[in-house]
Amino acid sequence: MPRPLPYRKVIRALRAFDPRFEVWERRGKGSERIIYHPDIDGRPESYPVKCHGEATEIRPGTLSAIIRRFKLPRSIFS
Repeated sequence: MPRPLPYRKVIRALRAFDPRFEVWERRGKGSERIIYHPDIDGRPESYPVKCHGEATEIRPGTLSAIIRRFKLPRSIFS
């Protein structure tokens, strides 16, 4: 399981892996931001992430869910 990371490092790692990752700031409910990718195995995928600022810690369970949802390598957040 990955260790907790700040929100900004998570987004930076995703965009370094594939620049097509987008973050929708005004689409989520309350403090959620939506991480979106237009083509994961032929279909668009998204995942909501709590963000109370750029330094918000993203928990290990959320990082694991992002890895599963977007079919990423386990080492992306190392």
